[in-house]
Amino acid sequence: MIHQEKLFVKLSLLKERGQLPKSQCSNYFLVFLRPLLSANVVVEQRSGSGRRLIVKDGATLAAFIDRHFNQGQPIGDLPQRVVGVHRFRDTKVYPNDNPEIVQVRAWRQRVLLRNAEPVGADVETSLHSVFSFQLGTTYTLHDRCALVEGPVMFSLFERLALEISLVIYGQGRASKRLVTWLMDQSQPEFSLLHLPDYDPVGLNEFERLRKSLGVRVQLHLPDNLEELFARHSKRQLLHKRNSQALLAKLRGSDCLDVQRVVRLIDVHNAGLEHEALLIDRGT
Repeated sequence: MIHQEKLFVKLSLLKERGQLPKSQCSNYFLVFLRPLLSANVVVEQRSGSGRRLIVKDGATLAAFIDRHFNQGQPIGDLPQRVVGVHRFRDTKVYPNDNPEIVQVRAWRQRVLLRNAEPVGADVETSLHSVFSFQLGTTYTLHDRCALVEGPVMFSLFERLALEISLVIYGQGRASKRLVTWLMDQSQPEFSLLHLPDYDPVGLNEFERLRKSLGVRVQLHLPDNLEELFARHSKRQLLHKRNSQALLAKLRGSDCLDVQRVVRLIDVHNAGLEHEALLIDRGT
């Protein structure tokens, strides 16, 4: 429960009971309540060995709660982010329950099915360069697919000339809902090729996928990866403390592909952004 929800719960208790022990009131709550305390709508009094807050004007307190949290106005069946704005003026009070939008590009008719029928992702890709759908409906993957981190690689993926029928835009770190959907793909012909940045954050993302998908996910290791590191690696990718911590953890990975990239990172004291794979692969 975040601050806004805690405030609402505490104010509701104060309104319902007419008083609250001060020991149950955080500094954050007391600061929020300061206008009411200044106006003597709520007052502080001694109570035994402690102190308590007493409501002197219940109507004004109720109006204060309604003004800040919109409790008296129905909102209907809308996503939690809308409810958050309505009640707390903040979309992030509640977890995002809106269906996730997945963007893919496809080059084979039967790679993406809905209820066992092709959805035309390959046709939409040829016409509009992208196909989008919402998770929560029955979409399944039926061939070798790829997951990329950035928009440039997503847009130009076919230039890599890989045997891939569909590529998914991960939008950086793939969401939990996207990973769960990939994990739930039970079709034997499905597998996933991951193309992250070749740095601690990207390798950590691959390890996360490997934990969920097991042998169905592989790390893309182009033949010229060592040459690309020598020519285009970037030391700044290792500067953050979090990157150094992740790199130390990755050195203990039991995945040979991860170990190969870690050695390149150590040799060059740098990481490699995955857009480097597109160099020398013009139209």
